[in-house]
Amino acid sequence: MRTRYVDFDDRHEDLAERMRAAPRIAEDFLRKWEVSWLFHENALEGVVYTSQELELGLEKQPIADATFVGALRDIKNHKTALDFCRAEARNKKLKLSLTTLKKLYELLTAGMEGRSAAEWRKDMPLHRSYFHEIAQPAKILPGLQKVFENTETAEFRNAHAIQRAARLHHGLMQVFPYTDNSGRIGRLFANMILFQAGYLPIIVHATDRQRYYESLRQPEAALRELTMDAIGNGLEHAEKYFAEAAAAGQSQVR
Repeated sequence: MRTRYVDFDDRHEDLAERMRAAPRIAEDFLRKWEVSWLFHENALEGVVYTSQELELGLEKQPIADATFVGALRDIKNHKTALDFCRAEARNKKLKLSLTTLKKLYELLTAGMEGRSAAEWRKDMPLHRSYFHEIAQPAKILPGLQKVFENTETAEFRNAHAIQRAARLHHGLMQVFPYTDNSGRIGRLFANMILFQAGYLPIIVHATDRQRYYESLRQPEAALRELTMDAIGNGLEHAEKYFAEAAAAGQSQVR
C-alpha cells in the first residue's frame, strides 16, 4: 500500500514538472480535465450534462441563454467550489471544519431559491441515489463534530494524503448532512486534501458509480481502494496526454 502511495506522489511530481515546462499544453490539459471531472462528478449523482453545457458552464461570461440557465448555474457553482478547495489547499493548515462544510454547500447552491442556507437534513429520504445507512437527523451535528474532531488527531495528521482524503470522505458520507450535495461535498473535501499534496482532482468515472455506492456501505478501506484506482487511472491518462503532445511537437519541428 505504502509503495503505491510513493508511486503516486512521484508521478504527480513528474506531471507537475511537465506542466511547468509546457504551460500552454498544461492549460489545455487542465481545461479538458475539469470538463471530464465535472461530467463524472455529476454523473455519480445521476445528473448528466452535455459537452455543450459543460463548456458553456466553464466560460466566464454571464449566462445569457435561458434554456441553459439552471444547468449552467449549477456547473459554474461546482467549478467555483472546486476553485475554493484549491485556494484552501494553499494554506499550511487545512480548515477541515463545519464552517468549511457549510461554505461548500452555499457555493454549490448559490442562486438557487430556498436552498442557499446550509441547513441540515431534516428527514430520512426514502427515495435516494445513495443506499448506505445514514445518520438520523438528530445525530447529524454530533456526527459531523466527531468526524472533524478526528481530523485533529495525530493519527489523522500523520497519515498519507490518500488515507486522510478517503477517511474524511467516508466519514462525511456516513453522516450525510444534506439531502442534496452531500456526495459532492464529501468528494470536494477529499480533493482539498489531495490538492495540498499536489494531486489533480480525482475523477471517479460514471461507470464506477455502483462500485462507489457499494464502497460507502463497507469499511473505509473499500473507498480508499476505489480512490487509488481512480488516481492511477487519471495519472495514466495524464501521462499519455503529455507524451502524445510531446511527440506531436517533435513531429512539427521535423
